[in-house]
Formats: sequence, structure tokens, C-alpha cells
Amino acid sequence: MVSRFPPALDTAQQAELKTAVQATPAASGIGLANWNWKVVRQFVQERFGRVLNRSSCWNYLQCLGFVVKRPKKRFLKADAAKREAFVAAYAALRAEVQTTGAKIIFVDEAHVRADAELRAKWVLRGEPAFADSSSPKFGEKATYYSGVCLETGEVDAMTVTENCTAETSVASLQQLRAKYRESLIVIWDNGPAHRGPAMRE
Repeated sequence: MVSRFPPALDTAQQAELKTAVQATPAASGIGLANWNWKVVRQFVQERFGRVLNRSSCWNYLQCLGFVVKRPKKRFLKADAAKREAFVAAYAALRAEVQTTGAKIIFVDEAHVRADAELRAKWVLRGEPAFADSSSPKFGEKATYYSGVCLETGEVDAMTVTENCTAETSVASLQQLRAKYRESLIVIWDNGPAHRGPAMRE
């Protein structure tokens, strides 16, 4: 059987390459966000003094057990326990509204922002693909309110041209109230714009 491995790297070098690709290029001193054949070539040239062509780089990635996947964001601020508790509470609420006829609306400020681009990346076969998300600052976002009903797929939106405050939250709720006449259960977080005298009134 003819080996698919190009002959340029020995076993130890292949192992070092495999370890490097499981982290970010930055961990190997390469100032790029993701691995591709050009990054592999740069790594091999800098570490081992070898120059690989594109096909050789792809062959090494595949033979070392890597496949291309579109990643999911791995939110760095997530709390797994709180998320599990919320899922359980939401399931109970859904059962309740089946008898009351109320509509559940998830409401929050939605943002178009400079964040991790979910492009395909090389990962070991069978392993998940993640891209770290650092949640950029407000100044890097375009903001609007959005309300989503998961049961029906209905969406409501209101653009925001200023900072979000209790007053803009009130305007968003008033827009929802005008659109939906049935009982509403609004789910949103405890952000500063969701509190204050205007909201209490």
C-alpha cells in the first residue's frame, strides 16, 4: 500500500504538527486566527525548515486525523448550570401556556457586531469545532430590539438609534402590545435597560 503521507516530515515532526493544529495558530507564534494549508506551510517552514506545497499540507491534515467543520461559538461567559436550570423552567412554562393560551416572547436587544466569523476549520475527526467569542463592546455593534416567539416563529423588531434605556424598552413593549392582543409572557434578561421607573410605570 502506498502511504498518503508526504515524505518531508518524520514521526516526531508529524506529532508536533498534530498537537499544534489542535490549538490556535497564535499558540505557535503565528498571528492568524485559524489553520489552513498556508498556515501549515508556514508552521512547517519555521519549525522544521521544510517547504510543503498545498497538496502536501492538505494530505498531512487529513492523514493526521483532521477534517473540515463549520464551528460553533464557544461563549466564554456561559454558565452551564444556569443554562440547564433555565431550560427546565422554560419547559414547565411551555406546558402551562398550553392551557392558558398565552404567547411566550423572548425579547432582547439584538446586535450586528464584529465577532468571530464562523468559517470552516480543521479539527480532529469526531471532535466538535468551536470558535471563541469575546462579545465585542457596544461601540462595535448596531442595535435593535427584537422579540421572537419560538413556538410560532413570529418575529417583531424595533430599530434603536441611541443607547438602550428603560424608555426604549418601554417603546419596544408598547410595540409588542399593539401587535399581539392575547396574554403575553415576556422573557428577557436583567440588563439595566430592562429596569427603572419607566418600566415600573
